[in-house]
Amino acid sequence: MSDPKVLVVDDEPALQKAMYKILKNENYEIAFASNGLEGLAFIEKEQPDLIFLDLRMPGLDGFGFLEKLNITREDPYHIVVITGHGDDREVEKSFALGVNFFLRKPLSLIEVRCLAKRCLEMKANEKELRAHRSSLEKILAERTQALINQIRFQQNLIDSIPVPVYFKDNNLCYLGCNRSFADSLGCSKEDIIGRTELKIMAEKLAKIHEQHDLHLLKTGENTTYEISIGYPDGMQHELVVFKSLFFNTDGTIGGIIGTNMDITEKNKAQVKAELHAEELKNTNTALRVLLKQVSENKTEMEGKVLDNFTRLVRPYLDLLEENLANTHQQEYIRVIQENIKKITSSFSVNLSSSYLNLSPREIQVADLVRQGRSNKDAASILNISINAVEFHRNNLRKKLGLQNKKINLRTYLLSMQ
Repeated sequence: MSDPKVLVVDDEPALQKAMYKILKNENYEIAFASNGLEGLAFIEKEQPDLIFLDLRMPGLDGFGFLEKLNITREDPYHIVVITGHGDDREVEKSFALGVNFFLRKPLSLIEVRCLAKRCLEMKANEKELRAHRSSLEKILAERTQALINQIRFQQNLIDSIPVPVYFKDNNLCYLGCNRSFADSLGCSKEDIIGRTELKIMAEKLAKIHEQHDLHLLKTGENTTYEISIGYPDGMQHELVVFKSLFFNTDGTIGGIIGTNMDITEKNKAQVKAELHAEELKNTNTALRVLLKQVSENKTEMEGKVLDNFTRLVRPYLDLLEENLANTHQQEYIRVIQENIKKITSSFSVNLSSSYLNLSPREIQVADLVRQGRSNKDAASILNISINAVEFHRNNLRKKLGLQNKKINLRTYLLSMQ
């Protein structure tokens, strides 16, 4: 650090020499001015740490110097007035213009030296205090801005929540809320904060909230209840209200935080689902009756078909078989008889409906296999080669999912009846 600068503003050479003699061994940089104007010029060029000022000088005197200097607390120097003629009015005026100390001539060597040291220490302390204050003000400004940013973030956060959120103090006055809550009441946040429910909603509804809030403050138990409220859209909404306590840093109750969940659409959907379920129930009952009737009609029809075949077709086939001398033709009759039996059973229906990709020839081969006919018999009946029969049998196993499985084809076909 550089040595402190001391400026002596006095027109008497003897006093200047005396001040130099007093202060020369204190490691100060000492400068002199013979009047107020020289003193002001020095201050414009350099910044002193301490000024000793005579009040009576030619040109600009001490009072004129003080008035032009316009001393403030932030100035880096103290001013000590030295005079041999000052009365009480001059002393009072000097202090009013910002002078810090007052010395009368003749000067005391010890008094000047100690006062100079004291003034410089005080200014150093003031400078340090100003630096600390500036630092504290900066920290305070930063923390205040951080707090403002945090509050803004928290408000933006709760505003982004689509369901209403709000919080109250222990007197049930609203401390804050999000945009969704304000919109649900059809008013602004400013209309809500600082007020109770009685000021912003119908009395009956406000009393319901108040009753639950007081119970929550008394017991500390989270509360949930349902209410019906008219929204600004003119519709009646069904809400589930959730509320709990929040606490201060010292553990005391800070107030109540709550949120509302709109279950209007959920309730409508539930009613709709119940009506739909009832319709399905009635439809199922009607279907069961209809299916039962269809089943009875089917059974009746199958009985009639079987009876007609037995009475009207079978006797003529038997006569035809007896009167045919050709063995090959008799074989055809037996195949026809077997197929008639099949028609009255479920085999063909199952085979053709479940496996629509079977060709007509494959269905014929399947019929003969089911009857227990050999490949030779089937080839003779169908007038095709044995290899062709084996080819169709292999296709049947493949299409029925029996390939590479130890399952008898005839057994499997019989199981489909």
